[in-house]
Amino acid sequence: MSEATNHTPLLLFEALAPFRFRQPDATPAAEQKGRAGARYLTSSTPFVNQIVLREPMRFRVLAERAQISCLPRADWATTAFEGRSVLFLLPSQMLGSNVATMLFIDAFIAAKRPKRVGVFCARSSTDIYLRDRRITTYPLWLPEAELADWDVVIDLGHLESRRDIDLWPVEMEGELNEAFGIPATTARYPSEARPLAKRARPSFGILPLASSPLRTLPPSVTLALADALAPLGEVTVSLNKFQRQGQLQAEALKGRLPKNVRVIDGFATIGELLRAVERFDYGIYADSGPAHMTKLCAAPGTAVYAPAPGDVLQGRFRNLALYQVPFEGPHCATPCGLAKLRKARDGRIGCMGSLGVALEELPDLPGVRDAAVVEKLHDQPVPCIASLAADPKPLVDFVLADVKRRGLVG
Repeated sequence: MSEATNHTPLLLFEALAPFRFRQPDATPAAEQKGRAGARYLTSSTPFVNQIVLREPMRFRVLAERAQISCLPRADWATTAFEGRSVLFLLPSQMLGSNVATMLFIDAFIAAKRPKRVGVFCARSSTDIYLRDRRITTYPLWLPEAELADWDVVIDLGHLESRRDIDLWPVEMEGELNEAFGIPATTARYPSEARPLAKRARPSFGILPLASSPLRTLPPSVTLALADALAPLGEVTVSLNKFQRQGQLQAEALKGRLPKNVRVIDGFATIGELLRAVERFDYGIYADSGPAHMTKLCAAPGTAVYAPAPGDVLQGRFRNLALYQVPFEGPHCATPCGLAKLRKARDGRIGCMGSLGVALEELPDLPGVRDAAVVEKLHDQPVPCIASLAADPKPLVDFVLADVKRRGLVG
């Protein structure tokens, strides 16, 4: 078998004293412990910057660009994995990407019959993998000595289609399955929504936030949805007090929501968020991690897409009705494909429509998250989101029609 080395950056460090740590947004089961004298590999930049580099009496960096042997990309589809232990190095902690990887691993286990499967550096997505006891999960670091326990190491960062997802998304579950030559499995993760429970007052969840203001639903849309759904059932608006967008949305909604609407200002862990998504009878989601998480529990609802093409992101899944915001302007039209804000050569941050330029004039991603940019885009959204904010009625009508079609209300 030929070998390659990791594409995903890894750092090798030595522990000079015993230590323990838990990913902040993961459940207590995610806690890891380390011992003095052992060497560890990590791909978590925050863990390195906030823990390893700040405590030189406890840790020593041995290699900033550590290399480990991995199965070459060209051999993924032809290698026999039956009866072998396989460890996947995860290149991203984004929820959507790791939901897709979780779906792929389920198909991989069914098709390839490995003895054992593990994931390394799940970080913020740790709770997703902890749902499946068949998967050994290393949240933040891997003891270097334990590499020998794995017959095959695969760096999913070698998947070429991951490289340009900031400009145009890919259907990651399908890409991974194709790379390994396996079909999707639907027994554990069906494509259709689960049967709806019959309740006098069903529970509705509105989750308007995304990781980027490019995809977050504006407060006027959240308010219009809450107003329409409050007479039909119990409505919960889920925000995030640790995210500037969440704070701004909470301020904008204060005193304006129907009295029976509950507001949650965040979840302590990703596991708690996933359980909330699972409990809602029907959810309305921005193009975000929670929308992807519905695939793990067949949760019904509607997902709202503006820059990104919803059909690509939803893939085989039909549990969520797809609403693509209609927009066409002089510099862009939906879907344009952008997942994040871009930076122009003159330093301005936005998108083609908000800055009035072609994509070629936006070569870079912003280097750091700027609260002032988030606040500006909250007040003056990018054009496609602004059009939705100005007239949320078509979306509200779409949601109400879907709720009725599914038989959730009469």
